[in-house]
Amino acid sequence: MGTADRRGMSGSALKLIAAGCMLIDHTAWAFVPTVSPLGFLLHLIGRVTAPVMCFMMAEGYRHTRSFNRYFLRVAVFAAVSYLPFLYFQTGGLPDGGNFLTFNMLYTLALCLLALKADEMLTGPDKAAALFLLVFLSLFGDWPVAAVLFTLNFSRNRRDFKRMARNHFWITAGFTLVFGSVYWQMGLSWGDILGNSLFQFGTLLALPLLRAYNGRKGRNIGGKWFFYIFYPAHLLALGLLRWAI
Repeated sequence: MGTADRRGMSGSALKLIAAGCMLIDHTAWAFVPTVSPLGFLLHLIGRVTAPVMCFMMAEGYRHTRSFNRYFLRVAVFAAVSYLPFLYFQTGGLPDGGNFLTFNMLYTLALCLLALKADEMLTGPDKAAALFLLVFLSLFGDWPVAAVLFTLNFSRNRRDFKRMARNHFWITAGFTLVFGSVYWQMGLSWGDILGNSLFQFGTLLALPLLRAYNGRKGRNIGGKWFFYIFYPAHLLALGLLRWAI
């Protein structure tokens, strides 16, 4: 992995697939009952998005010529996406109950900081920095798991078998946490399984990552397409969701 090759899938192709899976997932959250065969299938497909985005963060970090500009770009669009994400989730503006609820770009910004800490720090300093970033991710979408995904992809990019194995265990832990939360809420076993097992859809991303050819590929829709797509589709789906 990581060696440029004209065969396989470019980074742009992976991002486009992630955007499509994200749209499917968020459409399902808005309009399809989660505990239903169709809801389960759509969310299973939607789980591809997070690991692909984390993988591309790790690749972007490795190739960027300016970490500061890269981080600032992600952070700015995380801020731009703040209101669309909350509106999609709740149909309203921030209040005392959801003010500290942040989106996936917020979490990806933390993932970039985790990569920087993992490279630059050692010993207790590294452990403390990574612990803090994991804690901060609890306020964002894909908490904890996204940071672990990104670190795994970065550390094991030359050993796909180890990467895949670690990815499985992170996913299994993430799924178990979801299931335990629903169990504590008193849901039936059917609802617990219906609300949590689709998290294993993150494993569907592995064949795509294996096919990555190390090339950036052609920017589909321009350099800013993927940054703009995220808040735009959330706002559009949110307006439609709360209008009907």
